[in-house]
Amino acid sequence: MKKTLSKILWFLPLVLCSEENLEVRLATQSPLKPVYLTQIHSSPSEYDWRYLDELRGVLEFDLNTNGFCFVQSHHPDWEEHLYWPDVKARFDLPFWKAQKIPYLFAIQVHEKHLSLIAFDLEKQRCKKFGDIALTGRIEQDRRLLHKLSDQLTKEFFGMEGIASLRILYSQRTKIGEADWSSEIWISDIDGNSARQLTQDGGYSLSPAFFPKKEDLEFYYVSYRQGQSKIYRASLAEGTSQVMLSLRGNQALPAMTKRGDQLAFITDIAGRPDLFIQTLDRSGRLHGKARQIYSQPRATQASPTFSPDGKQIAFVSDKDGPPRIYCMEVPAPTTTKRAKTKLLTTKNRENTSPAWSPDGTKLAYSARTEGVRQIWIYDFKTQTEQALTQGEENKENPTWAPDNLHLIYNTENEDTCELYLVNLNDPHPVCISKGEGQKRFASWEPR
Repeated sequence: MKKTLSKILWFLPLVLCSEENLEVRLATQSPLKPVYLTQIHSSPSEYDWRYLDELRGVLEFDLNTNGFCFVQSHHPDWEEHLYWPDVKARFDLPFWKAQKIPYLFAIQVHEKHLSLIAFDLEKQRCKKFGDIALTGRIEQDRRLLHKLSDQLTKEFFGMEGIASLRILYSQRTKIGEADWSSEIWISDIDGNSARQLTQDGGYSLSPAFFPKKEDLEFYYVSYRQGQSKIYRASLAEGTSQVMLSLRGNQALPAMTKRGDQLAFITDIAGRPDLFIQTLDRSGRLHGKARQIYSQPRATQASPTFSPDGKQIAFVSDKDGPPRIYCMEVPAPTTTKRAKTKLLTTKNRENTSPAWSPDGTKLAYSARTEGVRQIWIYDFKTQTEQALTQGEENKENPTWAPDNLHLIYNTENEDTCELYLVNLNDPHPVCISKGEGQKRFASWEPR
C-alpha cells in the first residue's frame, strides 16, 4: 500500500523552483488600454492619508490585473486639471484628450463615502460609480472596492470582472524540524483577507468549491485518518465530513460544472485508477463509485471535466512518461473499454490539467528543457503553446470563470507562492502573502 500511495503522491506537484524571472510566452490576445486613476480627493479630516492610499491601491491592483487595461503612473501636474468638488461640470476635455488615454477614473471621498466618476474620453461620456459607505477599516472596505472594480470592468470592457471572487488553496507549514502540516485557506484574489478554514492538524490539500455558489461549501483531500480521503466542508459552519466511504486512498478530486459527478483517483483496486461517483442535486452520493479507466502497471491522476461533463481529461503514464489523455465519460451501464485520445505531444512529462470553463482550452504543467512550465492546449486548433518561461517550476494551473485568468503555484524547498496571470498580459503577479507554502488554488464560482 505504501508503494501505491507513493505513486499517487508522485503526481502531486511537489517540485522545486524559485520565484524570479516569470515571463509569459503565449501571444497575447489584445493590447491593454491605459487608464489614469487619480489620487483620492478628500478633506484631511475625513481619513488618514495612509488608509486612503490603501483604498486606491486596491483599485489599482484590480485594474492592473483585469486583463484589459493598465494604470498609468501618477502625474501630479495632470491632477491640477481636475476641479473638485464638481469634476464633471468643470471637466477639461481638451487637456485630457491630449494625454491620449481612453479612460480617466477620478476618485473622491466625501462624508465617509467613496465615489468614482469614470470618463470615457473616446466616446466622450462619463458615469458615476460607488457612493460606498466606508468603515475606515481596510480589511472590510477592500471587498467593496473589489466589487467596484468589477463594475468598471463590466461597464468599459464588456466582461464580468473577477476581482471580487475568492480563492481556496492549501498552505503548508513546517512543524518542528522535520514534520509538516497543511491546511486549507481562503483569500481574495489579491491574497488579502486570508484566513484558515480547516483545523485538521495533519495534511490537507486539493480544495475546490462546490459549483453552486449559494452553498458556500467546498471539498478537499485530508490525511487525518492516515489514508487520504475526500472531505466535504462548509464555509459557514466550519465543519467537515468524509464524502466517500471507500477502502484505500482517494486523491485529486474534480467535479463537473453541474455538480452531478465527482472524479477522483483511488487505489482501492491495488493501483491508482480513475473513478467517478454520481451525486444528487444536493451534492450527496447517488449509487456506488465506479471505475472508468485503468491500465496494468500504470498510474492515473489529475482528472478534469469538460464544461458539459461529457468528457474527462486526465494524466496517465500508460505509454511511458506521464501525458494527458482525453476520453468520453462512459455511461453507467456500458461494458466497453473506454477509448482515449492523447492530447499533449510536445513534451514528455505533462501533469495537472485544467479545462477552461468555456471548453476551448486546457491548461497544464509540462517539463520543458528541464523546467516545469504552464502550457495551453487549444481544442479548436489542436495546438500547444507555452504560457510561461523562466528558471522556476510551475504547477497546478486553474482557470477563473472568465476563461482569461489563471492562478498557478511555484515552489522550492523554502517557499511556494501563488501567481495570477491572464492571457492578455505578459506579467504574472505574485498574490500570496506571509509564511507557508501555498499550492492547489481554485476559484470561487460565479
